[in-house]
Amino acid sequence: MDEFIKILDPDLDYISHEITGDTIVIRVASNKEEAVCPYCGSTSTTKHRVYERSFQDLPIMDLKTRIISYNRKMFCPNPECNHTTFAETFRLLKQKAKKQSASGKNS
Repeated sequence: MDEFIKILDPDLDYISHEITGDTIVIRVASNKEEAVCPYCGSTSTTKHRVYERSFQDLPIMDLKTRIISYNRKMFCPNPECNHTTFAETFRLLKQKAKKQSASGKNS
């Protein structure tokens, strides 16, 4: 399963999965050592907190697919940046998206 997750996004590691009713829930977490502030471009290695982010992906074998990622919120080290924290981003899911469409675009 980790190889499958790496195809979707190499910055994510597979944690676990479970099938509940008609849904498969896949849990993933970041494997990045650092994250880049999207507001100023500074690199941060200082974690503020971790939170769960969930989105619906395309079905797998007629099962609804829900992916839960453990995202890190990071401190921006740049004192001149207007944002003191930011959330790391991933290729798999655009910011604020809740669903992955058949075209591969997030909505």
